[in-house]
Amino acid sequence: MYKIYPNVKKIFLEQGEFLVKEKLTVFFQDEKENVFTLTKEFIDEKKKVTETTADIIFIKDAQLGEEAYKLEVKEKIYIYYQTRRGALFALQTLKQIVSQGKTKINHLQIFDEPDIKIRGYMLDISRDKVPKITTIKSIISRMAELKMNHFELYVEGFSFEYQSFPQFLEEDGYISIKEYQELEKYANDLGIDMVPNQNGFGHMAKWLATEEFKDLAECPEGIFLWGRHRKPSTLNPLDPRSLELITRMYSDMLPYTKSSCFNMNFDEPFELGKGKSKEECEKRGIGNVYIDYVLKAYEIIKQYQKTPLIWGDVLIKHPDLLSRLPKDMIFVDWGYDATHPFDKNLSLLKKLGIRFMAAPGTTSWSSFTARNRDWSENITNACLAVKQHGGEGVLLTDWGDFGHLQFLPISYPGLVYMGLYSWRMKEGTYLSLKDYLNAYIFADKAEIMGECLLDLGNYYRFEKDYRSNGTPTFYHFMWASLANGEKDKIQYYIDRVKTTFLSEKKFNLMQKFLDFKEYELELTEMNCNDADLVKAEMKQAIRFIRMAQKVNIGLNKKIDVRLRKKYLEEIVSVKKQFINEQKRLWHIRNKSGGFEDSIFLVTEFIDFAESMLEFLNRRGEDYEI
Repeated sequence: MYKIYPNVKKIFLEQGEFLVKEKLTVFFQDEKENVFTLTKEFIDEKKKVTETTADIIFIKDAQLGEEAYKLEVKEKIYIYYQTRRGALFALQTLKQIVSQGKTKINHLQIFDEPDIKIRGYMLDISRDKVPKITTIKSIISRMAELKMNHFELYVEGFSFEYQSFPQFLEEDGYISIKEYQELEKYANDLGIDMVPNQNGFGHMAKWLATEEFKDLAECPEGIFLWGRHRKPSTLNPLDPRSLELITRMYSDMLPYTKSSCFNMNFDEPFELGKGKSKEECEKRGIGNVYIDYVLKAYEIIKQYQKTPLIWGDVLIKHPDLLSRLPKDMIFVDWGYDATHPFDKNLSLLKKLGIRFMAAPGTTSWSSFTARNRDWSENITNACLAVKQHGGEGVLLTDWGDFGHLQFLPISYPGLVYMGLYSWRMKEGTYLSLKDYLNAYIFADKAEIMGECLLDLGNYYRFEKDYRSNGTPTFYHFMWASLANGEKDKIQYYIDRVKTTFLSEKKFNLMQKFLDFKEYELELTEMNCNDADLVKAEMKQAIRFIRMAQKVNIGLNKKIDVRLRKKYLEEIVSVKKQFINEQKRLWHIRNKSGGFEDSIFLVTEFIDFAESMLEFLNRRGEDYEI
């Protein structure tokens, strides 16, 4: 039996075999379309043939679903489809069968169609890291092989070429309009809708940091949130100039995009109702003030004939007001932990007649190597809830919080699982992940890399506490980086992490675990184009974890202070080497803009480790936890 990814809905093997030539010829009964982007290795699309002489015959079938296809292998190969995507998906399946059959394949019949309509992926390009165009194309290609059909680049700040605001653009730090349109064509050719994305309410910190727009902040002084002071990030929805700003932003992006949809975001307006709009929010309710602003933005978006997607974190708290939303707007419920209540939220939205999607996450951010148990259950729950309650689809998010320090391969397991499971919601799909990663992502002859990467995403099971939206190890890294700018940096750090210190046994167990993963990396036999890079990235990710854990135990009095000092000295001694390697790896896949902001956090972390070492040398055990 052939291994086909994602699983097909129905397959019947029959007697007989089809002999595979070096190049197969194609005939379209209907107008020929470009569906051969990823199949040139076994299809000759240039040779002129007739229906009688062709090896593969494409037949339009209006009775099939929009993305459904039928594949029949007999004396010839027949592909039935209704839309171009159906034809593309059929070729993806045929490509896998041919690669496994080599010179001959069984006569067979396949009927296939997706379980979920929209199967998407969103990549953050706005938290310091803007990928090169070649990197983004490689992601799109992987999505196409998984039969996904929706792609977004998350934009906040200045990671897109706003022609109205050239003064804010950092050299080699944004996607130009020309590049965006090149990516859009590449995605469209592979059957993927590239949906424009741009925030315009919360997450406006970079705009509000400018002299030109600082007066538009809801709270000009910022707010204290989640243990630290945050700079202004939310527009004042009552100021007409806020709407004027996003109107100009929309005019710089939307006319250059072809998709019928647009992700307007509007998530996490943290300061809303706490500053300039406080009186109005108390008078009319924060939900009404929020929706008033949404509706004004909606009218602008509709001028570009786009259907808006909107994050649901604010709206889900005001179900009594959801009737105010336009009927065509798509509500996106997001949450990135295994416990996020997709079923509860989507059930409510269905009852209210709201169009909706679910957005799980890769959990790559705030973790170094992802949170395997969380993303697997998170994605599963999202797909199940969307299917059960009749949602539009799923959108896998991949964020870059706090410097976007994770490397691209960390996101592959979650991306692959989303592709496989959103197409065919079959029990046991997770078990095929390592095989897909080994065969189609890393081309690892030793069949080790897939399992190694999945294991690395489970390191947090050794930690003392479970943390939402990140691992304790990463939070130790984050608080150490931030503490270095505080007057009493040691106390600042202690106050935030004192309940999550590792025990000596846990720490040692973690080091042994990481030792073994590094040993596994050396045993891999990857033949992908970026094999050496992948190995180097994984080693650097492991170094990040080790360093953060050494700082984690730095003030744990239950561990010999001499050992703790030794570990801190190790961090300080490799500062230059570590930063140089981070720089080297960063610039292979990504543009240079934003790197300095990201590496500043790493430098601050190592400098804090040095401060902790000095503290221990000066005070010894004379401190309180």
